Amino acid sequence: MIIIAEKLNGTIPSMAKAIAGRDEEWIKDIARKEAADGAAFIDVCASVEVGEVETLYWMIDLVQSVTDVPISIDSPSTEVLAETYKFCKKPGLFNSVSMESKKHIDSIFKIMAENPGWEVIAMLCDDTGIPKSAADRLRVFDNIMKKAEEYGIDPSRIHIDPIIEAAALMDPDREDGPGITINTKVIDAIRAKYPTIHITSAISNISHGLPARKYMNYAFASLVLSHGLDSGILDPLNHGMHAIIDTTEKMLKLSDAEMQKIVGAVKEQTLEDVELPLPDGDFTPEEARKYAEMSATILAMKELQMTVEDLEPDEEDRNIQGVSYAAEALLGLDEDGYCMSYIEAYKDDLFGVPKK
Repeated sequence: MIIIAEKLNGTIPSMAKAIAGRDEEWIKDIARKEAADGAAFIDVCASVEVGEVETLYWMIDLVQSVTDVPISIDSPSTEVLAETYKFCKKPGLFNSVSMESKKHIDSIFKIMAENPGWEVIAMLCDDTGIPKSAADRLRVFDNIMKKAEEYGIDPSRIHIDPIIEAAALMDPDREDGPGITINTKVIDAIRAKYPTIHITSAISNISHGLPARKYMNYAFASLVLSHGLDSGILDPLNHGMHAIIDTTEKMLKLSDAEMQKIVGAVKEQTLEDVELPLPDGDFTPEEARKYAEMSATILAMKELQMTVEDLEPDEEDRNIQGVSYAAEALLGLDEDGYCMSYIEAYKDDLFGVPKK
């Protein structure tokens, strides 16, 4: 996965404090760590009411003083993006454009036409807001691609954001079905039409408002990877997420026979007897196996459309409990909708996560 590192963002309280106090060492330290932990782009977002361009220049300069990882310039204003890209020593990523008239997609695509190395995140929304159906999001996508063709922007330079909404707010009765069905339909359609395009998401958006957020984030990452997502805005310092992504990607490359063996083992509760691909990184054997088993469980639940009741996970395995309830919700298999079974399982202490 192409990792767009998310921590240098002024909407995060600790980062807002560092920006306000001009804490250069704090910002440089995070940039170093993000680069060391696999960031392909380092997102830089000032999120200030006054002096955004100047603040972004200062932040970008700090990042570039400690790493040569490309910058993702993050601003709701395309005017700011068009000004601040000039501060970057090498081509990076514009975050973001859309078909909203205030976003001025033409100005960014014109810059990209003149600067071939630059890439862009394009969100599937327009002046009507966030479309409520997959068909309408794909309509926005088609309009974005018409613009890209007009300016000679190759699909491989575009990261499409299908817009992930919080799972707790997803309407189980909407047109495209429950769970993340709207997103997977959009991703499947885009991936089939444009094999070289990138599809991205702010991974942690899925778990806003929910407890034990890591399990929802893990399940979501694994599921959307299986549909063709290949780019993500996330915290590269989160080694658990790294492990889930790594093991999922490895399992998706297995032969059908190998994967079916894993799926069957999840169903028959004999997963401990099956060899699994393990994540790279500084993990103990027990930790590596834990993440591999979580990824296997998520993918098997998708393959078999299994509920938690079907799976009957070991009550002592809190990690499998967590991702199985999360996968059930995201797959739209929770009969109550709105992640109610997930929330109740958390309240019943099935995840072993301390209550706040």
